[in-house]
Amino acid sequence: MPFLSTLAATLVGATLLMSTTPGVAAKAETWRFDPVHTQVVFFADHLGFSHGIGRMKVREGWLRFDVADWSTAQVDVTLDIGSLDMGEAKWTQAVQSGRFLDSARWPTAHFVSTSVEKTDAGNGLVHGQLTLHGVSKPVTLAITFNRIGRDPYAFKTKAGFTARTTLNRFDFGIERFRDVVGAEVELRIEVEAIRDKNAVDEESRNAAEEH
Repeated sequence: MPFLSTLAATLVGATLLMSTTPGVAAKAETWRFDPVHTQVVFFADHLGFSHGIGRMKVREGWLRFDVADWSTAQVDVTLDIGSLDMGEAKWTQAVQSGRFLDSARWPTAHFVSTSVEKTDAGNGLVHGQLTLHGVSKPVTLAITFNRIGRDPYAFKTKAGFTARTTLNRFDFGIERFRDVVGAEVELRIEVEAIRDKNAVDEESRNAAEEH
């Protein structure tokens, strides 16, 4: 029958389009964090005059993400506290010292998601556990999905996200100089992740080698 033939052809065409169109995924894919293009920036009040700005790098991590079903998403990322930079050598040294983050004792921070929910077309919430300064606490990140596409310079398929949250440093045992540095620390993360089906296995190997 002509109608059934046309319908079958339409369904086949739609299936092919879903599998080849950038940004459309049939299932959750695995991505590894690009440590070069993933930026972590934080802001903390300094005596009420300004908000000091610091940066640090992602050491390693992966995420799983399906554009069509955010509830299946997962994130596991390690931040390199030792890479922290306040823009001035003595200030950087002070923040990395035992008076604040104590990066010699706790050189990394680790975030693992527990659930992800979509709040509207391009935004959502990532709930998870953050271990920082030897203390683990629940943290929620507000995320924006930017896009999935081809990086013409890296020749890789990438996914981009922006994440924001606010932490209370006292909750993580970072309590000194309360009269100088504010309790709240605003965190912003710009993520570029490279599609890599082996990302989880690679990170597991790295963790095993470190231990």
